Amino acid sequence: MAIIGKIRKHSALAVVIVGIAIAAFVIGDFGKGQIRAVTDIGSVNGEEIPYTDFNYKVEENLEIQRENTGLETVTEEVAYNVRQNTWNTMVSSLVTGEEFQKLGLTVSPDELFELVQGQHPHRYILQYFKDPNTGQYDPAIVLNYLRNLDQMEPQAKAQWLQFERAIKEDQFQLKFNNLIARSYYVPKQILHKQYEMQSKSWNIRFISPSYYTIPDSVATLTDKDYRNFYEKNKIYFYNDQPYVDLDFVVFEVKPSAKDRRDIAEDVTTLYADFQTANDPLAFVNANSDKKYDTNFISGDNLPMRLDSLLVNSRIDGFVPPYEENSAWYMAKLLAKAERPDSMQGSQLLVTWAGLGVAENVTRTQTEAKQRADSLLALLRTNPSRFAEVTKETSDYPTAKEDGGLLPWFPDGNPNVSPFFDAGISMRKNEVKIIETRLGYSLFLLSEKSEDRPKIKAAILQRNIEPSSKTFQDYYTQASTYAGRYNNPIAFDTGAISEGINIRHAQQVKEMDYTVTGLKNARNVIRWSFAEQTKVGEVSPVFDLQGVYAVILLKDRYKKGEPPLDQVKERIEPNVRNAKKIEILAGRLEEAMKNQTDIHTLAAAFNTRVDTTTVTFSGMSRSQIARENEVMGNVFVSPPGILAGPFQGNLGVYVVIVDNITDAPAKENYMAEERSDKRAWTNRVSNSLYDALKKQADIVDNRILFY
Repeated sequence: MAIIGKIRKHSALAVVIVGIAIAAFVIGDFGKGQIRAVTDIGSVNGEEIPYTDFNYKVEENLEIQRENTGLETVTEEVAYNVRQNTWNTMVSSLVTGEEFQKLGLTVSPDELFELVQGQHPHRYILQYFKDPNTGQYDPAIVLNYLRNLDQMEPQAKAQWLQFERAIKEDQFQLKFNNLIARSYYVPKQILHKQYEMQSKSWNIRFISPSYYTIPDSVATLTDKDYRNFYEKNKIYFYNDQPYVDLDFVVFEVKPSAKDRRDIAEDVTTLYADFQTANDPLAFVNANSDKKYDTNFISGDNLPMRLDSLLVNSRIDGFVPPYEENSAWYMAKLLAKAERPDSMQGSQLLVTWAGLGVAENVTRTQTEAKQRADSLLALLRTNPSRFAEVTKETSDYPTAKEDGGLLPWFPDGNPNVSPFFDAGISMRKNEVKIIETRLGYSLFLLSEKSEDRPKIKAAILQRNIEPSSKTFQDYYTQASTYAGRYNNPIAFDTGAISEGINIRHAQQVKEMDYTVTGLKNARNVIRWSFAEQTKVGEVSPVFDLQGVYAVILLKDRYKKGEPPLDQVKERIEPNVRNAKKIEILAGRLEEAMKNQTDIHTLAAAFNTRVDTTTVTFSGMSRSQIARENEVMGNVFVSPPGILAGPFQGNLGVYVVIVDNITDAPAKENYMAEERSDKRAWTNRVSNSLYDALKKQADIVDNRILFY
């Protein structure tokens, strides 16, 4: 019965898969012509990056990612990030490698040896080869690792070679940065000028009436106003890379009332079968939407209501089905126990021939047991010698460095479960022999947390999910929308008539992974940038992890300066403000013909007189100090004269210079020189690569491949 229910849950899935596959085929077809024509994922200064080479590096890095996380598979988002990082690394290597070659930079084998094993090791070595007890770098750990490298698995050797390459590349970068940073020189005359700019000051009074008092109706805009603002500010519109603006609607697939009823019926059937199942664990793993957890767990790791229901249940008792957070739960209590959350200790391993732990071990299992018993007798009487004896006798590869230390490990970690299970009944500093797959381990319990109630339960979770029929219904709705409202005007009016919110995504870049509100949106982005997709076009339906989306390509912006027409709507508020500032400046200019007192002028324009001190280097929090053109006029204005009005980007200003204080005389500029060099070094470190990359001729074809 339970299995039949499970099949019924997905009965129409094949139909949906076929439908989505056809849609994906149609959607994916937009770039096929381009992909066939391009075999390189990009190039740097004419040097091509073949897709095969790139993909090989990606697979290498994905394998490292899997090893680091312990997961056999990675998510699509993680894979995407790995591809991005691989691209960035390859581009960086080509951009900087050309410069290194021109300069004749090298990292010799002797230099690399010193960086790994010398008196002043590289920072990566200092970071990764630390004594676990002290947290300090230990050169003996490096030497021991390298001695055993030939006996390690091929993957470990490959990782070490990559580690060495990373050290070498970092050393290249350090040399390159130092060459640029240490070439910096500032003549004394410039240091003197900089000192004056920082120290000479102007005490000023000024007014800046609010231009917001001018109504929009007065600030009538002309094409000339737009053009003037655009020409003056177009540097700020420059696009480092192309992007698009999108509008879209989403159809989020949710379970229907019928879905909920069907699932509730299935749950009733499942519960009846659950109560009579001979093997509740196998039953849960066969029918639950979440795999059974074989560990003892505390109540705070259980779904909210299940905690109290199980704690108050008897062994082999059942918790009937209940609904919580879009899922049904049922459970059977298997065991209760008082267990700690974590413990720490040490192990001394005695292995035997054939287990593959150490090649030089020839003893048999019987001989290993005798040796373990002998060591146990010694350590039981003197557990304080455990680390010392472990370093001398243990067969574990790292024992000589870490003394067999097992730092705090949690309940439920399968790698150390034999030690944890034994440690539950052990006393502090007690030693016990435990047989593991590596041999006989003498385990010393050092510390453990307080015991607390835990349970082991077979928990069956059935998620409340949309059926295949519901997915089909939503897909039909989305397809109807895409077909009926297939131009910009209809797209907007259709959303209103259908009661659907239009969402907006601005400045979406070619290699973005998500669009605001849409996960895993690469297909959306690739469609938006495809040459065949025109501005104003409405997309077919995109299936995005439980959400169907229909996209309108609202606008597309090329790399470089966009034309005025493309930014006209966006800059309108700024142009209107500039027009108001211009109008206000005219009114102030007219008023100043008959008025030279700044306080009377301030009263006439319903504003106040502000005071501030400014320098050439702009050391002032006042708004006027951020107006470069205005300050240029202030610095050449004679003291005591009402000057202005000066138009800025943030307002219009009338100014009186009350006093100018010259910089005190100074002969020694060492502090200024140190400050300049520090700033330059930081700039080199943070911006040198970006400057080289900006000058490089980089062709990026990634969007044609993923």
